[in-house]
Amino acid sequence: MSKEARLGRLTAETDADAREDHRIGLPAIVAAFFWLGVTSFGGNTAAWLYHQIVQRRHWVNGADFLSGVALGRIMPGSGGVNLTVQVGQRLRGGTGAAAAVVSLLSGPLVIVVAIAAAYAWIGWSPAVHAILDGITAAAIGLTFATGLNLLPSGSARLGPLAVTLATVLCVGVLRWPMLPVVLCLAPASIGLALVRGRNA
Repeated sequence: MSKEARLGRLTAETDADAREDHRIGLPAIVAAFFWLGVTSFGGNTAAWLYHQIVQRRHWVNGADFLSGVALGRIMPGSGGVNLTVQVGQRLRGGTGAAAAVVSLLSGPLVIVVAIAAAYAWIGWSPAVHAILDGITAAAIGLTFATGLNLLPSGSARLGPLAVTLATVLCVGVLRWPMLPVVLCLAPASIGLALVRGRNA
């Protein structure tokens, strides 16, 4: 074996060992996703995941997270749960994926059952409806903030921003069916991403 080949193999093994040493422990994954589950009010798990996992803990970079969001949206089931599985798998393999999902859902399950029982008694209160409206407004704002943070910087954001605005206009304002809108705009978005990647 040549010296270059041995050196390349040694470097690859060193990189693999370094990645292994820097793997996130299961207790940290369980704690992070359990806390995320019991504090992510208003839905939109992706926005809360982005804040906690990408911005705060830096466990996943923005590009990998955005790829996970896209895959989670096109797969069957809840996009938030799909994204959680992908993040957990990236952090600790299959065990990390299972731990992340169970931790994310166990806390809210208990809380929602308790709140449903309480709502049967106090659901008529105007104060309860005001609180729920406020949480909904905050969740919508967080969704927009997350989308803007995930857009590329500089002039490269113009294309994705145009696709985003077109989607909001067609689905949110004009009330067109979502599936045809996605089928029309997704190829345009993919093409813009390919062009941006070649020019990078």
